[in-house]
Amino acid sequence: MGEEELYQAIFKRKSVRNYEKVQLDAVTLLEIDAFLKTITPMMPGIQTEIRIIDSSKVKGMFKVDAPHFLAFFSEEREGHLTNAGFMLQQVDLHLSSLGIGSCWQGGPKPAKEVVGPPGLEFIIALAFGKPAQGHQRSDTSEFKRDPLAKITSFQGSDPYLEAARLAPSAMNNQPWYFIKNDGTIDVFSAKSLMLDKMNHISSGIALCHLWLAALHDGKKIEFINKGNADIRSLKGYSYVISLTMV
Repeated sequence: MGEEELYQAIFKRKSVRNYEKVQLDAVTLLEIDAFLKTITPMMPGIQTEIRIIDSSKVKGMFKVDAPHFLAFFSEEREGHLTNAGFMLQQVDLHLSSLGIGSCWQGGPKPAKEVVGPPGLEFIIALAFGKPAQGHQRSDTSEFKRDPLAKITSFQGSDPYLEAARLAPSAMNNQPWYFIKNDGTIDVFSAKSLMLDKMNHISSGIALCHLWLAALHDGKKIEFINKGNADIRSLKGYSYVISLTMV
């Protein structure tokens, strides 16, 4: 499955919280595991690993009753949270394309008996399994999202930012903001004492959608960390990354 299938899933995917109490068959789990090895990172220099874990080995508040979980482990470096969201959202969309339900899980984590990869820390989990009800939306009107005017300084319609607008986020708070400037898009994440970690992961999810929309349009994206150079300050937000599109 290529990026085009993932792009198409953006406009139908939804979070699934109710699952049939059956495990997926071994062939399907092997296919998902194989897909994990094809994911494109936003920041290739960051070491990561994604594991399929049985529900019995995942603990924590607000855990959905799903038969399987994906546990994302990462080296802790600048941008690793955004990278995690970017990478795991590709799996989320892939599962939707396969007819499998999924749901981001900010609270649950692997039980103590699950030993993570050396040097990598657990970041986030994604629940998945056979949905008890429909796993996709019939139309984009079913999305409950802010209009583009609330997430960008750009005036008018934009197919790339529209794809980002539809991205899922923690508590559906849509913490991202995009500023277009001289062919570059600067990306910001809302500051929060409680949700700062999740906001950076959510911003990575939105960036995954934007990246897929650009690929769909035959363009390429380059991610650039400008640091403190020439970054317009934005009250209530922290800088995440910038990108150029050619």
